[in-house]
Amino acid sequence: MLILTAFAALAVFQWTACGKDNTVAIADLPSAIKVYVDANYPGYTLDEAEKETNCSGATVYDVEIEQGEENDLELTFDIDGNFLYSETDVASADLPTAVVNSIATNYAGFASEEPSKLTLADGSTRYEVELEKGKTDKEVLFDSEGQVICEQDEH
Repeated sequence: MLILTAFAALAVFQWTACGKDNTVAIADLPSAIKVYVDANYPGYTLDEAEKETNCSGATVYDVEIEQGEENDLELTFDIDGNFLYSETDVASADLPTAVVNSIATNYAGFASEEPSKLTLADGSTRYEVELEKGKTDKEVLFDSEGQVICEQDEH
């Protein structure tokens, strides 16, 4: 379990290759993903999927599920279809103080945009924030204590 948790901690942040279409047909997803969604999100349907590479270099599937027009959620799975985390949008004002302080300290002058809360399979949380300063854009992943886990310059 510790190894799975450690892998999940490393695997929680995906990086998209610039300009590359990573779309995956729902029919081509590992069956474990479909089984997981059916078991854990009754009434939801698989809407879109992409194959991405996370910050540790592992391939992951980002899957959007929806229930009606208003309820959608993004889930991330490893290449074998094991659930890694769910992602939901949060307001900048709802970021933990430790994350806000880390941004102010480590990314002075950057504006935060599109923050998301990642809930890992083990119940722990991470926060993904897009940061912008002039022509510099970064995606940064923080733990709930404000420590930077991963960052990447956006193209």
